[in-house]
Amino acid sequence: MTYNFLVLSLLFLIPGALIFLLRPDLRSLLGVTALLSLPFATTEFLFYPTYWEPQTLFNLVPRIGFGIEDVLFVTGLGMLTSGIYPTASGRRFLWPGGPRVMLTRRTFLRLGALFGGAAAAVAVAALADIAMIYAAPVIMIAAAFFIALRRRDLAVPVLAGGTLTLAVYAVLSLIFALLIPDVFELDWHTDAFLNRFVLGIPLEELIYGFTSGLIGSVLVPYLSGGSFAAARL
Repeated sequence: MTYNFLVLSLLFLIPGALIFLLRPDLRSLLGVTALLSLPFATTEFLFYPTYWEPQTLFNLVPRIGFGIEDVLFVTGLGMLTSGIYPTASGRRFLWPGGPRVMLTRRTFLRLGALFGGAAAAVAVAALADIAMIYAAPVIMIAAAFFIALRRRDLAVPVLAGGTLTLAVYAVLSLIFALLIPDVFELDWHTDAFLNRFVLGIPLEELIYGFTSGLIGSVLVPYLSGGSFAAARL
């Protein structure tokens, strides 16, 4: 038995782990983003089994709605999306007073507004019977656009983060397909959706990767009031 989702999740941990090792100055940013990503592991039931149906460790997803693989996947994706822009651009992240700023009332209000809005949008999509693989990217685009409007200095990181994440997401997906041939035909119910592929990767996956990068690249900077600056010479 091949645990395809576990293989995918472990692959997605690699880029974030490399950034963590190569950029010690970004470790707090990566860690906070990974922590904020964890609640999204519990949303697997919104995608399973309608969008895809992989075998999971201990068969947890059918039992409780999410599994160990989901925790690993959102952790890796969170680290990737938050670290890819400053790593590729050579910029550093400036905390306004250090990571403890995440514990301020202002941060919690912003967090509540974003997560509350996202939860409300998910509920509306579910009631309207909109497939979550489409609703989720729209929600992430809306959140990223909102942040870019409020913080014009984060507009470039939004777009760059989305584009760079898409590139890495595509490469990891190609490696995944090489490791497990025909995996996207085996576990993904593509025929029930767009059924369009780019280099053998379902188009929905690439859309999800791009939009995850849009919001993941600026979530913590927006919540904390932090910013990106040129690296010191």
